[in-house]
Amino acid sequence: MWLFYLYFTVFHLSSISLADWSSASAIRLSRQCWREWPLFSADIQSSSDGLTELVFDGSQHSSSRFDGGSSINSGPWTYAPVCTRLLESLGSQLCVYTNRSFSNGRGISIFTTPRIAKEFAALPAFQHPQAQDINTFSGAWYTRELPGKGMGMMAKKQLNFGDRVTAYTPALIAHLEQELSTLEREKYFRIAISQLPRPLQDRFLKLATVYGDPRIKVQDVVKANTFQLHAGGQDHLAVFPETARLNHACAPNAQYVLDPVHLTHTVAATRPIEPDEEITISYTSPLEPTDMRQRHLSDGFHFTCSCPRCIARDKSDATLQRMMDMQKVLNDWQPTSMASPKLAEKMLQLYRDEGLEGFLDIPYGFAALAYNAVGDSNKAEKYAKAAQEAILMKDGPWTANMQIWNEMLENPKRHWSFRARSR
Repeated sequence: MWLFYLYFTVFHLSSISLADWSSASAIRLSRQCWREWPLFSADIQSSSDGLTELVFDGSQHSSSRFDGGSSINSGPWTYAPVCTRLLESLGSQLCVYTNRSFSNGRGISIFTTPRIAKEFAALPAFQHPQAQDINTFSGAWYTRELPGKGMGMMAKKQLNFGDRVTAYTPALIAHLEQELSTLEREKYFRIAISQLPRPLQDRFLKLATVYGDPRIKVQDVVKANTFQLHAGGQDHLAVFPETARLNHACAPNAQYVLDPVHLTHTVAATRPIEPDEEITISYTSPLEPTDMRQRHLSDGFHFTCSCPRCIARDKSDATLQRMMDMQKVLNDWQPTSMASPKLAEKMLQLYRDEGLEGFLDIPYGFAALAYNAVGDSNKAEKYAKAAQEAILMKDGPWTANMQIWNEMLENPKRHWSFRARSR
């Protein structure tokens, strides 16, 4: 998988405007800005005890376990935190924190500030053992080399809507900063990986890279395989080795959600997937016009997409424009509005025709409002529930969008939209 940025945070659940809701789906995919770092020499050497030793210009680091008495931050960490100098841009040090027993022995390393490390340590992910179906092979997929794509994830069996493909915790979470030199950053990233259990180390180091430069091996893996998440008010990078095998499609057949409480990345099918068919997600918003998608994929992910939607760009872009035009009409609540349930159903079909089943929360939501506006509360409930189901697969239950449909489903007939277009 190529570099993938995801802006992710927990929203306070409160009412937002319909205009805010209709545009919120694109927000999480709007930050496509990787910091380009210069290259410096660094190397990894294998030590006799099975851990990875880190060699940088003749200096060496070997991890040692500790009893939790660190003055920087004890918490649930297996090793004494290894910290940078004070970084002016952050007003803090960054330290490597590793828990080798995290999630039933999978392990995790976090490179962040002492303050944010405490917030991570207080999460249920660290306080309680992970569920048995997390970090467990689902039996739904396998990987193989694909021409022009590198490794890809394939369906091992028939998958239907909602079937779980993967559910994993990250190997590495790292604070996104620009102050450290590449040599310094590589040093701490390598410490973080060297302290993980060997199986997770191996999965991480076997991931694809962008440049293939062994001098920056760990940063190269991170660049090629990272999701971006927001923690403690700061942007972090997260690498999930198994789900990193998912390739991009502008009409993906799967969708993912990140759980900030349990630090879990879950992927589910959004339409039927045949055995031996590739499982894909979208690296950028598929609701953007082709040129914009291509620019994001080229600048951020270093490849040119040649999927059917990109090849048929004129037709695809015209359909996107029709969808936006319909959305504008459906969002018009003036007495002269031409909005109707029929128009909402047409927009839903256009989404399906474009292969955007993983992004149906928007048209489902408009359909719920359109039916409620003419007094059909049964259809409104149906589509509000469908919108919630789509949100759970894409954004999670903690988002403001979910609250909109919770409010409608409490009592559609008392919702502000009820009979709003039949008066």
